Amino acid sequence: MLLNIRHLTQYTYSQPVILGPHSLRLTPRPDGSVDIIERDLKIIPEPVDIKVNLESDGSLSHWLRFEGETKFFSIESKMLIRLDLNKNPFDFLIDPPTCSNLPMKYPPELLRELRSFVLQDNAAPAVRGLAFNILGLAQNQTVDFLIKLAQYMKQEFVYELRHTGSPYKPQDTLNFRKGSCRDWAVLYMAACQTLGLAARFVSGYYIDENLQGLHLHAWVEVYLPGAGWRGFDPSLGLACYSRHIALATAAAPSQAAPVQGTFKGDAQSNMNLELQYEIAQASVAAA
Repeated sequence: MLLNIRHLTQYTYSQPVILGPHSLRLTPRPDGSVDIIERDLKIIPEPVDIKVNLESDGSLSHWLRFEGETKFFSIESKMLIRLDLNKNPFDFLIDPPTCSNLPMKYPPELLRELRSFVLQDNAAPAVRGLAFNILGLAQNQTVDFLIKLAQYMKQEFVYELRHTGSPYKPQDTLNFRKGSCRDWAVLYMAACQTLGLAARFVSGYYIDENLQGLHLHAWVEVYLPGAGWRGFDPSLGLACYSRHIALATAAAPSQAAPVQGTFKGDAQSNMNLELQYEIAQASVAAA
């Protein structure tokens, strides 16, 4: 499937401000199911310098530097991508086989690489209780645990649309039994890490099942030996597949923001976000 995607982020300021350096993580990560055919990035005011960097998770970022004052800041990302809709989220093997059971015991050399994604034993008691309750239902099976945890949250929690603000603490989301996708993702990460699993936060796009809309979304990737990083979405209660388009991943949500930066000035800011997509015409596909 070919899709045209437009992602517009606009900031207006009550007084002129000086924009500090900004990082943009708006380019889909090449993960085998996404192919970028065309790409266009329009920024107002025009940066005096743009650098393209390869991040530690394999994604591309744009680093911007500005000069002068402005009351308006606009970032328009447009792209034509091809999605592989036949991706099977369970097409993998776990090796060594001992890692098919939890708590996870990574091989020592692998654990050294994953240490920043593996939580030390400091999870809140309620979060540990959730993790071990689901672990019992999954009979200590790694993949069963990951699916049952996502399904449990989907069935028992209430989704809350919240465009701004930091994620809730995991124990607060668990106590409230509601939250946004980023709140659910942080709780899911904490429960996984309680059992020794390496987990990281993902921000990106989700195209809904009926092709009705494009959403800026958050989910989790868990590292499974032999299979690599695999996505799980507690907001939807499933393993991630072709309709999840990752933009950025990180150990902490603050490091995976699609747009990140600062400004100097005594001003109030207001943000407007627009996300649109359309299926490309057959003539485009043929080209």
